[in-house]
Amino acid sequence: MIVGPELRRWAGDKQAQRRSRDASDAFAEAWNEGAVSRALRSAMADLPDRSAPSVARSIQSLFADSGWIGDVIDALAAAALVDPYFVPPFRKLTGEVNSGLLVYEDDLVSLACATVDISGLAAKRSAGGRKASIHFSGQVELFKFLDAGRARLRFWSIPPIGPSFSAATAGSCEPGEARDIADGEILQIDGRCESFVIEQAHSSLLLLQASIKPDRAPVSVEYDHETRSYLGCSAADDSASRIQMITSLLRTLGTAEAVPAMVPFLDHHCFFVRWHVMRELLGLDIQASLPHLKRMAAHDPHPETRRAARNVLDRLQAPPPARAAA
Repeated sequence: MIVGPELRRWAGDKQAQRRSRDASDAFAEAWNEGAVSRALRSAMADLPDRSAPSVARSIQSLFADSGWIGDVIDALAAAALVDPYFVPPFRKLTGEVNSGLLVYEDDLVSLACATVDISGLAAKRSAGGRKASIHFSGQVELFKFLDAGRARLRFWSIPPIGPSFSAATAGSCEPGEARDIADGEILQIDGRCESFVIEQAHSSLLLLQASIKPDRAPVSVEYDHETRSYLGCSAADDSASRIQMITSLLRTLGTAEAVPAMVPFLDHHCFFVRWHVMRELLGLDIQASLPHLKRMAAHDPHPETRRAARNVLDRLQAPPPARAAA
């Protein structure tokens, strides 16, 4: 984007702003109706089943011929040359050392084109006072290194993250092989037990990344790079975080009539979502929540959730303390 008198003129010109928006909308329409998007939708619709291995095999085929991403980049560059205020119609993704554009997403896979900035990698290594960590995404991912930047990767492994994951059973992070990555190489990583770290690179990397949604673990986890010990976990998908946020808001607002709508989330596949919703239900209406708390204490599949529910239930059912004699 050009900053200066040109930006002031554009900001004051409604028609110019409309032309920029129209160009972005036209690009989005062409992409959504184009050959690559149609091929992705068709491939996902024709899967023999909706499992991670089936999705991965389909994406592998797409990655084998990735010339289309060069066409996308060329088209974006051409649009920006015509209008410097053109905004790509893709969601922007940013991280500590990487940035990119989400070019496709459905309920089975998300596909991004991303860069890993070599200067960001160097700054992260040299930053003092902050522990480096190794991230395990909790889902199967595919990477195609369009430009590998002469990078060398170190691979790491952990005990598989399952539905009953807990800090007590997280184990430690173990190093594996280190090897160079070639331009054009396709790498499949099971983020439920595998990860990698870029140990060195001679230039920035350009890659395609597919994040496969079926069969993913309830959480992504972090391990300390030096001690290899478990650091913490977070929700592996946005929907779990949204459920937690919305139910907390309903409890804060005192919306007791929302209890019937919240109860189904007690069967959510993520154990921490089930317990979060249970706590919010108790905050809204203890009596209405008691039957669900008893069920959770007896039958929840996760041991920590059962234990937490039992502890709360015991406290609620404990007899009141005897009054001291006057």
